[in-house]
Amino acid sequence: MIRLLIVDNERWIVDSLLDLFGRPGKLELETFGAYSAMEALEVLGRMKIDIVLSDIRMPGMDGLALQREIVRQWPWCKIVFLSGYDDFDYIQQALRGGGVDYLLKTEGHEAVVTAVERAAAQLYEAVESRQLILNAERQMQLARPLLVNEYLLALAGGDPEALRKRQTRLPELQLPLAGDADTLLVLGRVDDWRDGFSGGDKDLMLYAISNIAEEYFAKSVSCATVSFEQNKLLWFVQSKPEPETEQDVASGGRPQASEDARKRLVRFAQGTIETIQGACKQLLQLSVSFAAADEPREWERVPGQFHALKRLLGRGLGLGQELILLDRPARDGADERPDVQTQETRSQLDKISTLAAYLENGESTRFFAEYARLMALGAMEEQRAELLRLEIYYSLVPIFLAEINRWGIQEELSGTIDLGRMTRYDIHPSWHAAEEYFAALAERLFALKRAERSDREDDLIRHVRRYVEHNLAGDLSLTRIGEVVGYNPYYLTRLYKQLTGEGLTDYIAATRLARAQKLLAGNQLTAQDISRAVGFMTEQSFYRFFKKETGLTPQEYKERSAISKTDR
Repeated sequence: MIRLLIVDNERWIVDSLLDLFGRPGKLELETFGAYSAMEALEVLGRMKIDIVLSDIRMPGMDGLALQREIVRQWPWCKIVFLSGYDDFDYIQQALRGGGVDYLLKTEGHEAVVTAVERAAAQLYEAVESRQLILNAERQMQLARPLLVNEYLLALAGGDPEALRKRQTRLPELQLPLAGDADTLLVLGRVDDWRDGFSGGDKDLMLYAISNIAEEYFAKSVSCATVSFEQNKLLWFVQSKPEPETEQDVASGGRPQASEDARKRLVRFAQGTIETIQGACKQLLQLSVSFAAADEPREWERVPGQFHALKRLLGRGLGLGQELILLDRPARDGADERPDVQTQETRSQLDKISTLAAYLENGESTRFFAEYARLMALGAMEEQRAELLRLEIYYSLVPIFLAEINRWGIQEELSGTIDLGRMTRYDIHPSWHAAEEYFAALAERLFALKRAERSDREDDLIRHVRRYVEHNLAGDLSLTRIGEVVGYNPYYLTRLYKQLTGEGLTDYIAATRLARAQKLLAGNQLTAQDISRAVGFMTEQSFYRFFKKETGLTPQEYKERSAISKTDR
């Protein structure tokens, strides 16, 4: 989904272009209109915009001034200028400022559509796929110092010594982070590695993802990245410091960022991860999910933020892959048998931690496949295997205890599973019995997760539909609906279609049509009143929409409804 903002002080131009780009075409667009540069800034302040189609000469703030503000807020936004004047100086300034195209209003709709399609094609062209891989290879050769990785993970994990020494350690490690500035965390996860990927391939791809993110983040924020658990990345994001004034120096330091600056940081980070996700899919063919925090926090609160994001990503609703989640305040022969001390056995035991990830993420198929391999190690009959069985058993206990406590589902489980048996290895008559016990417990956990997720999905659909039905005359942009239900609008549209089989914009259109038909049949309101009641900016737009959907004009439909009532 690409967000297009149309800006012109002539209302009829904005309305006609909104109607033009509202029709089915090559691009999947969410369109917004603004009748002045100041209105455009309000829209840009609420959400990330991908393409701006703007008049260049407007009263008050003109298009060039608006362009400078767009570049400051959303540096990757593409800008197409419309003008009624063939003015070389304006054209030159516009293109120097980062505009991707300049059209005369006399060139017609086809030229405008082509220009927007061209701008859309350029959204990801700024980062070349091959160059990313080459850069990643160079970084791999140099390698990110181990100390940096260890220190950032220590900060995220809440190591008291790491937090206490951050004012000196961050500059020592040449990290672009300030020890006295609030920090926003963004957590990323590669959802699924392609078959045949070696450990080195995965490391290379993690570096490439990090490079993509830094390309998009670097112009507007300071950030540092650390990879962990073979498929996750964590970004520490801060607002870039403002230049120090004489007053700051006199007062002994830089003041904390203003509330507006904090909101801009959150808005920029949450909006930019959409672009990063799309670039990873297009350039690396990798599905990557993200969870972003709701506000920057003091360093001492970063560990809590980190654990909250891990939990949020683990409980991600719906698609399972390519999530974009926003953390908000409340509402997964003896000789033939393997030797327990062999490297192969130890390697298998080291994978116990992956069971926790599968359980947390609701990946039942992978969980049981890995679980079967693990429990097979304990099925040996040698006396020396008893210690191995104990190790396996009591490695599983904290995994299940943590998941039960994390979800708060002890009561739901106690009716079908005797939880008292979980911590008692000796109470099971055989290893097979212990294996069946944990398998039954895992199956019950997965079932409860599926049921809880299904309930949440049903609640989400009801919430979305209720909002649409009650606000047909109001703001039904995907951004606004996303704000109401607490989901990124780009992710919400994909999730809604996956859950219902119907696009969210299609549902909105169908609801508008049904309401319009009902009002027309009632014969109490004019077509103009009805068009406003169902959310159309102009009667002409409503007329075209209704004719396209029904084959009748609003007046023809009203007359047929009246005849039908008379016949009855």
